This record gives sequence, structure tokens and C-alpha cells, in this order.
Amino acid sequence: MDKTIIFCTENKCPEPIFSSAMYDLSKKCDALSLPIVSVSHEPIDLGENVCIGQHNRSWVMLYRQLLTGCKKAKTKYIAVAEHDCFYCEEHLSYIPKSDEKFYYNENVWLVSYDKERHPDMLGMYSRFWTVRFALSQMICNRELYIDALEKRLELIKINKRSVKEIDHMTEPGHSKLSKKRLKLLERANNGSSAYLRPLLPDFIELERAETFSTKITNLDVRHGANFTGPRRGRQRRYRIKYWGKFENLIQAGANVEKGN
Repeated sequence: MDKTIIFCTENKCPEPIFSSAMYDLSKKCDALSLPIVSVSHEPIDLGENVCIGQHNRSWVMLYRQLLTGCKKAKTKYIAVAEHDCFYCEEHLSYIPKSDEKFYYNENVWLVSYDKERHPDMLGMYSRFWTVRFALSQMICNRELYIDALEKRLELIKINKRSVKEIDHMTEPGHSKLSKKRLKLLERANNGSSAYLRPLLPDFIELERAETFSTKITNLDVRHGANFTGPRRGRQRRYRIKYWGKFENLIQAGANVEKGN
């Protein structure tokens, strides 16, 4: 299959979620014959690992990790994988219909696993009614994403003030669909943020995104140390098809962590 999984981590995901996610991803990619390029702050045993050393967590650093992974990969397509997400085989093997669009799986359930702040919700699955464009669920043409990442990093290089602005336009193609993000284009054109003008039109006007939905859901674990903060949907339960109870799912990762 002409596709590589780009796995990014800053090695801050708590155990046993971290080991469980890597174990599950490695097992499924082996079965599907999918290569993995992992880019981490500390060495990890997952696919072809690129360790970049310790850095502060930021969108800029994540872009650099993703760009490193995409350039290391040799396949036509890539899928982004994160250290606190679990993926079904259908998602991992999905091939985009167009090389000019970014594709996001909309079938994602959140999992509450914050032992300190919400022990009463441990292992609870939840879901939003609205579609979320999450970078952890994105699949696209590799060269398309390299171009998008390089343009974002160039924008930051031109003017450091754009680091704050770019926090609102992280998911490629989502800008076209968000009123909040369209305000950036307005500001670029009316002169209030003129430094945005050279590159913002590429994000707002040219990038395109579509959603797809797998039959089996993916999981996004909210553990209290997520980069994007805590989130829970209103549709809730403690067992879902295919994955079962989350406690049982992460037991395999707990065994790997202990060396069993």
C-alpha cells in the first residue's frame, strides 16, 4: 500500500495510554504492511524513529515534526497518527479520492481517562454531534501536506506575531469552512494584519478538505495532558462496538510497559 503513517509525540502522554496506542498501531500496521515513521522528543521503538531531542511543546514544533516525518516517508500518501489515539484498520488503509484535498475521518469518539481530575468518568466514551476536523484524523497526499507545512512555517518565519494567528488555522483545508478562520483573510486584506497577506490566501482560498466516515470509530483519549485541552461530548457510554471497555483495551499496553 502506497501510504505511510506519520506518528508524532513529545513523549508526554501518560502510561499506559502511550504504550497501548503504540502497541495497537504497530500491530495493525504490521498486518496491513503499512510503514510507520515516528518523530519523537525521546527515542521510541516504533517504525523508523527520528528523535529530534527535547523541545517545548508548540504548534510550530508539531509542524516541524510532521514535516520531518513526511520528508522521511517515501510513499504517495500519509496519515497522521498521535500518541493518544487509537485507529481502526479501515482508517489506516484509507486512500484519498483526490490528491488535492485533505481528508478527515469524522467517526471519532473521545475517551475520558483523567485519573486526577475526573476519576468518576474513567473510561467513558463520548461524542460531539457536530463534525470535528482533528489533525490526528487527517489523511492526504504527502507532497500536498509538505507544501502546506512549509507555507505555515514560512509565515511564522516572516513574522513571529503570526505564531498566535496560526493557532487558529492548524488543520489544512479547515480554514475554508470556518467563519473564525475567514476573519484572518479579512484582516490580511484590510491592513490590520498586513503581514499575513502574502501567504494566508493559500490557506483560506486554495486548501480544500473533505470528511469521510469509517464503519468502526477511532478513539481520541483525553487524559489531562492533551495539547488541545479537555473535551467531552454529550453522547456518552462506557462500551462501544469493536473496542469494548477502554480498561480492557489499554491492558495490553500496560503489559508492554511492564515488559510482560
